Amino acid sequence: MPSLPVAHFNSTDWGIVVLVCVFSYALVRYFQSPWRKVPPGPRGLPLLGNIRELSDTRWLTSPASKAAYGDIMHLRIPGQSIVFLNSQKAAADLLDRRAAIYSDRPRLILASEIYTGSMELALVPYGDQWRRMRRAAHEGLNISAVKQYRPVQAKEAAVLALDMLTDSTNWAGHLRRHSASLIMSVLYDKPTTKRADDENVVKINEHVMRLMLVTLPGSNWVQIFPWMKHIPSRFAKWKRTALAWFAHDSGMFQGLMDHVRGTFAMGIESASLGATLIAHQKRSGLSDPEVAWLAGQMFLAGAETTNSSLAWWLVAMLAYPDVQQRAQAELDAVVGRDRAPAFSDMPALPYVRAMVKEIVRWRPVLPLGLPHCTTQDDWYEGLFIPKGSTCLVNLKSCNHDVEVYGADAARFDPARHLDAEGRPKRGPPDTKVEGHAGYGFGRRICVGRHLANDSMFMAIAMTLWAMHIRCAKDEHGVEILVNEEDFVNYELVQRPAPFSFEVVPRFPEALTILREE
Repeated sequence: MPSLPVAHFNSTDWGIVVLVCVFSYALVRYFQSPWRKVPPGPRGLPLLGNIRELSDTRWLTSPASKAAYGDIMHLRIPGQSIVFLNSQKAAADLLDRRAAIYSDRPRLILASEIYTGSMELALVPYGDQWRRMRRAAHEGLNISAVKQYRPVQAKEAAVLALDMLTDSTNWAGHLRRHSASLIMSVLYDKPTTKRADDENVVKINEHVMRLMLVTLPGSNWVQIFPWMKHIPSRFAKWKRTALAWFAHDSGMFQGLMDHVRGTFAMGIESASLGATLIAHQKRSGLSDPEVAWLAGQMFLAGAETTNSSLAWWLVAMLAYPDVQQRAQAELDAVVGRDRAPAFSDMPALPYVRAMVKEIVRWRPVLPLGLPHCTTQDDWYEGLFIPKGSTCLVNLKSCNHDVEVYGADAARFDPARHLDAEGRPKRGPPDTKVEGHAGYGFGRRICVGRHLANDSMFMAIAMTLWAMHIRCAKDEHGVEILVNEEDFVNYELVQRPAPFSFEVVPRFPEALTILREE
């Protein structure tokens, strides 16, 4: 009886079998991999990924990116996934409703760990230190606490209006001085300055510029190659420079807080965030350096954003004169012309209050907000969002969504925040009481938003009460129209392109009353 044939495998045959098994395993893993379900996005370059798209802020915030890739878009750079949330619904679903896993910050090695010593609140990772610092900031900036700052806000608004009437050609300088002086008073109760080149303001502004530069995507190699952090500073000039500036700025912030501690020790009452931080320091568990940096970083959060928002508001007044006229009619009816506006008028000025909401909605000065970071893998509407992804919200896209704000979402119209009787109405879903997404989402929502709302309200009310804001004219007497779409990127902040205008007092007594204020 013949025997059955026996298969004989030589080394080549075994090699083929192994290759087939490895290929089959890899194929199965590929089809099972959640990475096949990441949100859509542009292909990018070999090795460099989407570095080109990330450098184009105009494209990222334009309707074209949402039209091409939908409510969620995925980009990659070496070693990092970046998720763009292009709709208010997607942002609220993830950053609000899943805040427990979307409240971290991406690891910013140079900006956070080296240059600011892990004490910059906006960049601190989600954890115990962040909670302690956030709680301490909230105690001094919640909706009740900020009322103590209203006297200085009214004073600074009067100075701003007086400066504008005196010399409107230097309006940008007046806005810088106003924002800087106001925030210095709120933080440290320092005597307000009439000069934009005040020594402390100049030093803090220089710090702000350095911080924004090192925070920009692609601004430093250590962010792409984290192992570079371990290079000894004697071999890395960039590291020596960052450490030197950290020491310098720590001394600056500590010196400003020493001023507050001095008045606090003498029993002098001080309406300032610095005094609140010191009074509650034992309970908050913050060290002296943490307190100093927390107060100092509020300058970054408050001065530049308020300054830029008011600049965009001036653009709106020139582009939409009917809006200016309606607000002035409300001010005449409520305030009259024998006194300046006061915070006690706020409930009776719903249209002016709506202007504040509308300017933040219409032109968010941080069009991509600040990045969130996922602490675990997540799925959303069939799309995979990997752990460690940087999540950015396209605030401009959210705030201009026609499905949320109507077909005229691109228009500056404060009335969208009022009902048919002209009273404040509840904002769209997922906008809280603000009526827009400009202050961010989740547990990282802007802690100073109540202070910003009050500051802008008084600056707008005082300015419109005192003057007409009109387009400048050329040598032939023809109005020079402002381009409401034109902007420049000031690092992380988006500001209007340079423009000019003229102002006219609304009545002869305006200057006298402002000087009395």
